[in-house]
Order: sequence, then C-alpha cells, then structure tokens
Amino acid sequence: MDIKKVIGENLQKIKKDFGLKNQDLADIMGVTRQTVAKYLNGEQILDSAKLFKLSRHFNIPMKDFMIPPNDKRRDEALSFMFRADNPQQNFDLIARNKVNRIFNDYYELLNMYGEVNFSYLPPTYKLKLRDNKLLENDKKVIQHVAEQIRKDFGLDHAVAEDIYSILENHGIHLVALEFDKKIDALSAYSEEKGAFIFLNDHREIPEERKRFSAVHELGHLIFHRDEYSNDNSALTYSNARKEINEKVAMLFASYFLIPRELLQEYAYRFKGFVTIQTILDLKQQFFVSAEALMMALLDEGYISQQVYGSLRKKLREQGYMDKEPAPIDYIPKNRKLMHFVRQAYLEERITINKVCEILNCSLQAARETIKGWYGDHEYSENTGAL
Repeated sequence: MDIKKVIGENLQKIKKDFGLKNQDLADIMGVTRQTVAKYLNGEQILDSAKLFKLSRHFNIPMKDFMIPPNDKRRDEALSFMFRADNPQQNFDLIARNKVNRIFNDYYELLNMYGEVNFSYLPPTYKLKLRDNKLLENDKKVIQHVAEQIRKDFGLDHAVAEDIYSILENHGIHLVALEFDKKIDALSAYSEEKGAFIFLNDHREIPEERKRFSAVHELGHLIFHRDEYSNDNSALTYSNARKEINEKVAMLFASYFLIPRELLQEYAYRFKGFVTIQTILDLKQQFFVSAEALMMALLDEGYISQQVYGSLRKKLREQGYMDKEPAPIDYIPKNRKLMHFVRQAYLEERITINKVCEILNCSLQAARETIKGWYGDHEYSENTGAL
C-alpha cells in the first residue's frame, strides 16, 4: 500500500466533502498550493505535524488518513437525527465529525473495560400517520409507548430527577458536553454499537430543557429510526415531515416526563383554577419547564387555550421568555464516561491529550480535572495506549 496515495485520496475526499480549494488546505497546514497539489496527487507524504493539524481542524482521527476512503476497516459511521431547526446550517460537517469522534472514543473506552458485550437499542415503533397529522389514536399509542418505556426503566409510578443516569443504566449511551447553543441535542445509533444521545450541557441552557431534550431524542430513536442517515446531504427534511416528527418526539417526551396518572393526582391542587404559582409548584414535582407543564395541562383539558395564553403572557411580562422561572438545580452528567476516562488515565492507557479530546476541553481544564482525580497527591502527565 502506497501511503502517499492513500493520504492523497483522503485529502481529495475532504476537499470534496467540505467544498474546499487547494488554498484552503494550504492555509490550514501552513504550506503552499503547489505542495498541496503534490499531497493530493500522492507525490509527497505529509509529516505527522501537518496530519495533526488536519485531524484537529476537521475532527477526523489521524489513523483514518492512513486507510483508503472506502476501506471496511474504517470505524462504522454513526447516523444522526438532529433536533436543530436547520441541521445543515446549525450543525456542520466539522461539528458532526467531532461528535462522531467523541462517540467512537467513548465506545472504545467501553470496549476497553468489557462494557460492550451486547449493544442495546430501545424498541422501535412505527406510527401509521394519515396526512402527516397526529390523531387521538396516534396520541394514545405514543402515550402507551412512553408508559411502557417508563416501566422498562423502573419508573412505573415515579419521577426521576436524574434522567441521565436512568438512560445510562438502561443501555442508552449519553454524552453531555458544552457546545454551541444552536444545538440542544442529537441522537445516533449503530446496530453494532447501540444507541447514543449527545446533549449540549451549555450552562445557559436550563436544566429542565436539557432533560426534555434527552428524552426527546429517545423518542426519535424509538419512532424514527429508519430515517437516520449517514449522508450529511439528507439532513434537510421537508417542513411538514420535520414538523410531524418533532411533534411525535415532543409528545413522547411529555408523556414520559409528565406521567398523566401522576398529573391527575396533583389536579386537586388547582381544581380548574391555575395560577403562575400553581405552575411553579407543579414544575418542581416533575422537573420540567413551565412551558412543557402548561402544554401538558392544555393537552389534558385542565386549562383552556385562553388560560394557556394568559399564563404565557404573564410569564413573558415577568421576564421569563428566555429563562426558566424557579429553575431546578444543575444535574451532574457523564458519570459513566468520566468513570472510564478517569480509570483509563490512571491506568496509563490514555494520555492527557486524549482526555482533552474525549471531554472536548482545553489542556488546562483537563489538568484541573485530573488533579481532582488525584486529590492532594501529585500527578504527572502520563502516556498511554490511545
């Protein structure tokens, strides 16, 4: 195998995928256009420093540059279902590669410690929608599925504040990292590796919204699995189709996080008279946003459309359009991921640079995290297998 030719083929693919010119690649690597042409034609090999620059810029593992583009040895690409309003605009290919890399790094850690003896995928259901509309019977099916999944997760008649640990404990791999605020969450699945949810843990996003987003993606994994795609060009859905998919996932999240039997038990508190204080009290019981709770009350007929509109107006007047009233506290995430990253680092299986890559953080932030792992003991930046 001529490694120069293989790297050149991969550069050609990157150039095509990202719509780049030779000068763009030259600027990234710090070389001339003429040198880039030699790389593309397989006439000259790249040194490791330039490969590292390309790897970091495009979020592509360095080892992938050494494997022909269509070789089966490449890691299986995860297929994504995006929650953003405009996936192509709000989640570009570089960001997609970053999440893909993080998922694969996480999977490699799980594999390292024998946690992937089987992959878990939630059961899938296919709604037979008529005219892209949700009828009452469709809503009953979604509610039934949500109730069944709750039972499977051991939440038969309970509300769990830490929904992230619940998902992880039942085979859904969850990674929460601070990302651009344009994306709330996305989900991915692989027949080989299982189900994944990526959650934006940006501190300006209310915790209630993060919980809803995580379960919303679970809804996509359950109801829309056949629509996941590896093709970035397929990420734009027609408005009607996207809208109905979002309605299904949102309704599933509502039924899952606000069980209607429990909501009915709390109904005695307001007996047809709902105030802002009623909403604030109830949202603390279900750990959801005021908007999600009001929508559930509206759907179940506890409040009218007029009352719903009045409550929303009052919240806006009180300055709660962009922030959450009576917000719940931040909930720690990545318990499983952090456990295995810590274990792998302390056992010198991964380097501090790998810690940075997996946790999507700076070297300084990684050092602070590692100091916490050692407590008061001194630590050294080790080298490892990854």
